[in-house]
Amino acid sequence: MLDHVLNNLIWIEDLLPPGYECIPKHGGLAYYLDMKLVLILVEKRGEYEHKGVSYPFELWNGCIFPIEYKKQNAFFLKYLFLENHPANKDWLYIPAESENFEEEVKLVMREITKGNPLLGIPVKVAKSAEEKEASSRPKKKSPAKKADKKKENALFLSIAKKGK
Repeated sequence: MLDHVLNNLIWIEDLLPPGYECIPKHGGLAYYLDMKLVLILVEKRGEYEHKGVSYPFELWNGCIFPIEYKKQNAFFLKYLFLENHPANKDWLYIPAESENFEEEVKLVMREITKGNPLLGIPVKVAKSAEEKEASSRPKKKSPAKKADKKKENALFLSIAKKGK
């Protein structure tokens, strides 16, 4: 599938479970499974810098595993070799130049095959014109709620004064 985009990492595609979709993205290939982005493979050598910061590994040559930032701790504990990718806080990365690259990739790919719910980022579905219009309308605040809050505050204030 689009072999001309990947040369050395195309073998990883064979580790994906059946039913994935693949599209070119971020200079490589992005793989989707069950409406989630689960893997990005990139082969662009020689870039070690992002936004003025230098990193000890190539940034665009390896496997990117999209995992929501708040769910990443579980993966860091289990797979100490994963790196945060500087381009996106929701990406964990295994640089292709890693000493045990193939074994490390196979370990994380098993999580995809098992359907680990922590792995992957859901695809954002575009809103219809009606949904966009409805969400852009200013929301009216209920004056009754504000009045209730004032009564509640007055009650607490009176209780506080009695306690003195």
